[in-house]
Amino acid sequence: MTLFWRLLGISLLVVAVAVGVTALTIGRVADLIFADLMMKFHIETEGLRRLFVASLARSLLVTSLVAGAVGVLLSAVLVRAVTRPVRRMRDLAGRIAAGDYAARVDAGGAAELAHLAASLNRMAESLGRLEGLRKDLVANVAHELRTPLTNLRGYLEAVRDGLTPASAETIGMLHDEVMRLVRLVDALHDLSRLDAVLPQLHAAPLDLGALTERLVALRRSEFAAREVTVRVAAPAVQVTADADLVSQALGNLLDNALKYTPRAGDVAVEVAPDDGMVRVAVSNSGEDISAADLPFIFERFYRGEKSRSRESGGAGIGLAIVQEVARAHGGRTGASTGGGRTTVWIALPR
Repeated sequence: MTLFWRLLGISLLVVAVAVGVTALTIGRVADLIFADLMMKFHIETEGLRRLFVASLARSLLVTSLVAGAVGVLLSAVLVRAVTRPVRRMRDLAGRIAAGDYAARVDAGGAAELAHLAASLNRMAESLGRLEGLRKDLVANVAHELRTPLTNLRGYLEAVRDGLTPASAETIGMLHDEVMRLVRLVDALHDLSRLDAVLPQLHAAPLDLGALTERLVALRRSEFAAREVTVRVAAPAVQVTADADLVSQALGNLLDNALKYTPRAGDVAVEVAPDDGMVRVAVSNSGEDISAADLPFIFERFYRGEKSRSRESGGAGIGLAIVQEVARAHGGRTGASTGGGRTTVWIALPR
């Protein structure tokens, strides 16, 4: 039985009980009043009483039928007003389940139904975005795998057939292609490992300033190789967090800056209090992120830097890991860009 008929049946039952109780009460009270009046004025009541009861019964019957009909009509209108948006949302859910993530619904009516419709619309939008990211992931991974594998196959076949000598230069090119494959697989492995580790945080007191200083020191040679100047402002400040996960997140922020800072550019790392939290911000000189891409740089597998070389771009996983680490600790992430400078940050509760 559908929700419409169930609600209508309940409404009709309520109307029937209300009309029946009202009719019986009015009939009983009217009968007592009539009998009292007849006795008070010493009038023979038997015949008149029968006439009165019959007339009253007819009146109550007609009134009850009219009231019942009106009640049925109003109940049907009310129930239909409730079930119509529910049916629209049911249809929307079916379309979403079938893969139509562009579907939307305007429930209108009651505030609760409007909120539910808005939630369904947001869910459809999120699922559509995730589906787009999934397709991008498949395309990106296929592209990232196809190119180095094609190069490896071509060079190896050429070496095998004697068309290309197995020189140090050829071996070096083959090694570079292998390392590209390794970086992609490592990134996917890091993400899968993170999903398993996040529910089991090992939080402990952590000096975020000292950790930041240490991580930057470990990477200074890489920045120096690209002639990138690194400035650090990291005073001692305590948080309660998982040191390994935070180290990975900060390392990813430094990796991101290293990838996108041009040669002879500069990077600034700053640790500072921020509204009850501690924020670690890494800013770098270089090309601005487009306004269309900026809201999505923390999404898994999102790669907005289509124009940048594949040597500098990644698989779209590093910043996603930063966001997951922040969420696991009750923190947040953010980014800003403009004037040839980009800042990406993570904030953790103190």
